[in-house]
Amino acid sequence: MSDNTTIPEPSAVSDHTSSSTAIAIVLPSLFAIVLVILIAIAFLLPRINPAESAESKEERRKKRMAKLDKSVKAQNFESWARRQSDEHPDVPVVRNPLCVICLEEIEDAAQIRGLGCLHVFHQQCLDDWFSRWNEYCPLCHRPILQCPKGQSAVQRPEDSASNLPVAAMV
Repeated sequence: MSDNTTIPEPSAVSDHTSSSTAIAIVLPSLFAIVLVILIAIAFLLPRINPAESAESKEERRKKRMAKLDKSVKAQNFESWARRQSDEHPDVPVVRNPLCVICLEEIEDAAQIRGLGCLHVFHQQCLDDWFSRWNEYCPLCHRPILQCPKGQSAVQRPEDSASNLPVAAMV
């Protein structure tokens, strides 16, 4: 009897498995290399012209500081304390409180910025804090710049209560 089925030669079987193994290893490796190159390009491309980036960052910082100057005026602590005691007689104004940014006492003659949350900081300390892209009060985490009327701000749970107590500064 003659058998028409052919048995593959051992060399043909080993060629097939070695080419499958090569494809299973080489293709994912090439894909990973291309992916790493694309990610590297995506991170390095914006940094090609650092002078332009530094200028635009400085411009954005100046605009932020202009908004801070417009919204939260720098003033003398003594006059601010007097005005706050007139406007908010139920909230005691502490004499010589601490600036929680630099941890030094605020003297009566010091230039300060008083926020809408009634927390007060040295002008230079708050300017430095805000210029480092910190958006919120260091004590109560309410926004330093209040949103203009008509714009909806994302309210945080602690901001929803209107009569929150002001933290006493020691």
